[in-house]
Amino acid sequence: MATVKKTVSIPEDLYREVTKESRSFSRVVSEALQEYLKKKRKERLESLWGALKDMEIQGGVEFVDELRKAQLRGQEERERWEDT
Repeated sequence: MATVKKTVSIPEDLYREVTKESRSFSRVVSEALQEYLKKKRKERLESLWGALKDMEIQGGVEFVDELRKAQLRGQEERERWEDT
């Protein structure tokens, strides 16, 4: 896996506490970022699930049909705005 070097600013006391617990600060930061991304992905999925529940879709076919209808409505609306 490729690595990226970045400069970040964090409170000194936080850095010291982390280095007392782990010899690899980079590994701790990497694990923390992975956990952060998991949390954000879960939040995104939960918000999408809420939107899907509001659509009251019963199955996969209905879901695809609703997505296509929404896409067509959006496309028609964009075309109306472009025509003005």
